[in-house]
Amino acid sequence: MDAMLLNGRKAMLTGIPGDLVSLSRVHKVYGGGIAGVHALHDIELHVATGEMVTVCGPCGSGKTSLLNIAGMLDIASEGNVVIASLLVSRLSEQARADLRGEMIGFVFQSFSLIPVMTARENVLLPLLLRGSLAQGELSAAHDRADALLAQVGLATQAQHYPSKLTASQCQRVAIARALVTRPRLVIADEPTSRLDNGCIRLVMDLFSRQQQEQGTAFLISTRDQRQLSRADRTLQLSEGRLQSLPSTGSRRPLRVQL
Repeated sequence: MDAMLLNGRKAMLTGIPGDLVSLSRVHKVYGGGIAGVHALHDIELHVATGEMVTVCGPCGSGKTSLLNIAGMLDIASEGNVVIASLLVSRLSEQARADLRGEMIGFVFQSFSLIPVMTARENVLLPLLLRGSLAQGELSAAHDRADALLAQVGLATQAQHYPSKLTASQCQRVAIARALVTRPRLVIADEPTSRLDNGCIRLVMDLFSRQQQEQGTAFLISTRDQRQLSRADRTLQLSEGRLQSLPSTGSRRPLRVQL
């Protein structure tokens, strides 16, 4: 791992106590000059350990840009982004990649599954990318992948390739993959857009268990009212500007398993 990330000293920045993710006065501009597109304006966003925050807004409001910056997949044009007390702008590209791999799980709108891998292999991939696993570790990794697939209703599809899965099933494979490393943070872009009511309940119940038992934080973009009611906080993004909405969820005490 990058030396800057290992010792942390050059990149450390103290934010609001308890914050896992902190964006302060963040702007994002694509392009330059008069043709530049100002996607995000003066964003203030703070997500605590074990908190579920949903961001709602219409298409083109900047939700994906916001999630990409919070997940270090993109860099802010202005402002500070702090992840786990590390100032992202002071990290090298490799350090950002290492930090993403260690602590963040992603659910992308496009699923981003590997077509030549089975559902189980796709879920296992983040663990395999961390390096070679001993025989006992590999067996435990397979067990965890199978358990997650079962929890999203895909126990019998573990050996199926993406081409043999429906869009709903592919989305659930992507959700299981995001959770397999027991990440501290899950960033999910419209994670239930292809799911029916029953599958949405399965997924949101799984998210809630991860939140309560593992202390996982969730930052979720959605236009689905059924997800908003499960969140601790809901934010509205409109034309790149973020504002809070009245709380619809209830903050629950964590039961983190150490």
